[in-house]
Amino acid sequence: MPSASASVSVSALPWIVYLVGVNIIGILACVAFLHFGARRRKRQIALINAVILDYFRRSGVMVAVNSVSLTNNKRFTAFVESEPMKRFRLSHIIEMTLREHIAKVCGLELEKIYWRFPIREVAQNDSPAENAANRKPSKSSDEYINEGLVNYRDLPKVDVREISWEKFEEVTTQGPDITSEAKSTASASDKH
Repeated sequence: MPSASASVSVSALPWIVYLVGVNIIGILACVAFLHFGARRRKRQIALINAVILDYFRRSGVMVAVNSVSLTNNKRFTAFVESEPMKRFRLSHIIEMTLREHIAKVCGLELEKIYWRFPIREVAQNDSPAENAANRKPSKSSDEYINEGLVNYRDLPKVDVREISWEKFEEVTTQGPDITSEAKSTASASDKH
C-alpha cells in the first residue's frame, strides 16, 4: 500500500506544474508589454522629431532635433540645435507655438525644449573680437556673433601682471580709499 506522503506529492504535482506554467506565461506577458511600450515610445519620438523638423523647415530654418521621454507617459523633452539666429531671440514664443503644434498633430505633450546654438570655429589668426573691432567679418566667422561683439571693440584692453606679495599686502591694507595715483605708483614700481 502506498504511503500518505507519496500520494500527496503525486496529487500536488499537477498544481505545481500549473503554477509554474502560469508564472512563465505571466513573465512572458510582462516582457511583451514592456517591449511593446518601448517600441511605441520609439515611434512617438520619431513622430515628434519629424513634426519638429517639418515645423522649422516650413519657416526656412534647418535644425537638428532629438527627443526623449524620461517618464513612461506621453510627456517628452526635445533638444533643438540650430545656427545662432535673430529669430530665436524670442525662443519662448516659438516654444509655445511648437508645444501647441505637437499637441494638435501628435496628441503628445512636449514638456521641455532645450536649445543649442553651436558657434562655428574661427581660424587661429581670425578672432571674432578682432573682426568686430575692424568691422571686417571674415567669411568663416559667424555674422550673428560678430554683430554682438561690435559693442566690445571700444572696451579698454585689460593688462594683467603678477606683483609681489608685499605689494599686494600694501595695496590691500590701505583700504578702499586708495586713490588711482597710489595704484599707478604701485603698478609703476612693479615694472622696475
